Amino acid sequence: MMERERERERVQDHAWDEARALDHQQRRKLLSERSLVVKYDDAPWEQSQSAYHKVFTGESIALIERKPWLAPMTMMRTLIQTVDTGHKNANHRHYTEVPFFIIEGKGHEVHDGRRFDWEAGDLMLVPPYCFHQHFCDQGPARLFYIQGTPGGINGRELTELNENYVLPEDGRPLYDEQGKLIGYRRPDGTEIFFSYNPYKAAMAGRTLENPPEPSHEVTDSYEYYIRLFEEERHWRQAVPQVIKQADRKWEDTRNGRILWFLHPQHPPLQTGLRMYEIYLQELPPGGRSGKHSHVGEEVHFIIEGRGYDEINGKRWEWDQNDVVAIPLLSTHQSFNVDSRRPARFLVVKSRLYEYLSFGGVEHMEDAWP
Repeated sequence: MMERERERERVQDHAWDEARALDHQQRRKLLSERSLVVKYDDAPWEQSQSAYHKVFTGESIALIERKPWLAPMTMMRTLIQTVDTGHKNANHRHYTEVPFFIIEGKGHEVHDGRRFDWEAGDLMLVPPYCFHQHFCDQGPARLFYIQGTPGGINGRELTELNENYVLPEDGRPLYDEQGKLIGYRRPDGTEIFFSYNPYKAAMAGRTLENPPEPSHEVTDSYEYYIRLFEEERHWRQAVPQVIKQADRKWEDTRNGRILWFLHPQHPPLQTGLRMYEIYLQELPPGGRSGKHSHVGEEVHFIIEGRGYDEINGKRWEWDQNDVVAIPLLSTHQSFNVDSRRPARFLVVKSRLYEYLSFGGVEHMEDAWP
């Protein structure tokens, strides 16, 4: 007879439970302390390795604590980038898709070697893992954009640095074998590299500048996924990468007057992005939006007008160029306080919860008038 294995001693994993609890407590603390409206003038202009920008919302505790003006979010970092006439940001790519709303200016993109023109009012789309660079032809240009951070693989590949970026005063430059500047070393020995992508080789086959048309025959449920690999590569290059506002139509809904840029009813393979719903909303003089609640968090960029949002019963006032951060599972409604002029803002809502069967909206009150 085999002797029964002795029962293992039960060990309490307090460290794991405590780490999660402390993270949750800190996020709740930051959410209670920070404003849900970030005023345009309160966010400083900052130079990074790739762009000159303002940051309005952040997702990581470290980032939120380091920038005391940020509104806390869980997966949406929002920024405004500015580019002067005849200038550009740094060419780079990363895994997650990014939408850019053109606030002002006129220019063009180069995405994986192809040019796309844009102007004020357009929504420019950067597909996943696409080398992209903005060029301002008539400016200055200002672009409002969202960097989603859903977790998993991450990393960024820079092919150049922004022309205005300089190393820290105490940073010692690091070069590769070809003499290219690739980072710097701090006095304490910490090395900072401009590009960080440990998965680059594995991802190389997933995007090509001119991938072939999908042709694999789906003969069983497994072959479906091989075909999907081909379709995804092709999709990244074939989808529209600038949506002209003039090509979309306004519609009157129970939530108010809306112009959709991205909506799940428009086939995702044709609209370019899957992580967001994006639309313009216009409030008439003295009007209000519908009142509703949903799981996914949402941001508003105020294009024109002044008013306020009621978020979970609390009033948050906003003006032109401000950013409103609406947390997860919030009940919210927007109000235009100007009795003579309309208010207009861009709405970006995360769609990630739709894939977890939490994409619906609980409607509570119709827009007025």
